[in-house]
Amino acid sequence: MSNKVFFERVDLLLVSARSQNSASLRQTLCDLDFRNIRNAETIEDVMKAMDTRPPDFLISDYDLPDGTICDIIRDIRHHRIGINPFMSIIVTTWDPSEAMVREVVDCGADDLLVQPASRKQLSQRVDTLTFNRKPFVVTSNYIGPDRRNGDRPGTQVIASRQVPNMLRARVVGANDSAAIQAEIDRGIQAINFDKLMRNAAHIGYTVQLILSAFQSDEIDETLKEMLYSLTITAEDTIRRLSSTRLAPVTKLCDSLIQVARRLQNRLEDAPPKDLRLLPELAMSIRLALKNVDKNADAADEISQAISGQKNLLQAGNG
Repeated sequence: MSNKVFFERVDLLLVSARSQNSASLRQTLCDLDFRNIRNAETIEDVMKAMDTRPPDFLISDYDLPDGTICDIIRDIRHHRIGINPFMSIIVTTWDPSEAMVREVVDCGADDLLVQPASRKQLSQRVDTLTFNRKPFVVTSNYIGPDRRNGDRPGTQVIASRQVPNMLRARVVGANDSAAIQAEIDRGIQAINFDKLMRNAAHIGYTVQLILSAFQSDEIDETLKEMLYSLTITAEDTIRRLSSTRLAPVTKLCDSLIQVARRLQNRLEDAPPKDLRLLPELAMSIRLALKNVDKNADAADEISQAISGQKNLLQAGNG
């Protein structure tokens, strides 16, 4: 079976501000029998495409006139933009550096292709994404291809997941858009569950570090960063809870954010009640999310206690 049968069905967004480079890469893609190729030049163009007609496959320069593509990729992977966080993504560059490679890896891109790339190199990368794509892994700050060679001794074992592959679906001729999107939505739900579990663990671990810093009187930039990280993780948890049965747990996260912000504003004279509340909230969030597959009534009871005038808040004010 020829490549034409495969790749002519793929909706590809090619992003490059350099017309000559874009033309060369486009020609190579045409040689591989891609036919449905859209062009974009800026991050703004990519955002518009994500809002109007998200592509099956994204190939983008690292550097664009209005920034780098990595923040967009991270938003795609975390399902902050677009309808498919599992989109196949290749980043291209003519001038790689160690920092750039690390940024591309950390944002969740599938691959980094150094230009000028031969037709054979590009073909191999595309074939790998189509037929032998890496499963995804979810950590406290990463969603994307699992590049681990093995779990490090003493670290938490985090399983990876196979995710929907739109590129392969197009290649094998899947045309039922509703069925394809339903599979993507199921994948999103599974990844969302994993991320909630990672967030709960990260919140608990970060709270321990914060309390240790206050107890040791280590009032520095690291403490500020930890409190900020706690807030960001709680906000992400709220976003992911909104479409689940555990939406009431957002009240716990709201309370955690309020405490973290008060501590950020009073580093030198942290209120003892907030230092007592912080681990209570972290534990309540973890216990509530641990029962994510169960009825949300128990979590709602905890949340009501936090937002009302009883239990944990009263204990914190004592």
